[in-house]
Amino acid sequence: MKIHTAFIALSSCFLLSSCGLFHGRHSGGHGHGSINVRGGGNGSAALIVLGIGVAIGTIISNIPDKRTYIGSKRYYAQGVFYRDTPQGYEVISAPKGVWVNDIPVQHRQSRFQNKDYFESRGVWYRFDADAQRYQVISNPYTQNSG
Repeated sequence: MKIHTAFIALSSCFLLSSCGLFHGRHSGGHGHGSINVRGGGNGSAALIVLGIGVAIGTIISNIPDKRTYIGSKRYYAQGVFYRDTPQGYEVISAPKGVWVNDIPVQHRQSRFQNKDYFESRGVWYRFDADAQRYQVISNPYTQNSG
């Protein structure tokens, strides 16, 4: 049990310190050793969850250098979607219809109505073999019900 607790504590420290290593224009190109996270517009505190990321609405100063621009001042990196704002980068819900080059390594694949779908952290994707990209979609199991 002590090893498990120590591992979680060490992972937390690594996660928090590595967040400060990302470079972005909101940090002036320097972010080493610090993290600047502010709650979203509703005043809620930032929520950092091990291995998952931050809560929707959270404003952060920097996003990973390896990111994909998805249009309208929005970015995608490591399974998280962001919007560039004057205050920093706001974590947003996954915009339906956008295309990304990759999905998080930790995902599950399912087959529904003879099609393959992928889900990670509550976001559903479909793979387009011709484009070799993934599109964010609604949950295929619930989109036609109702």
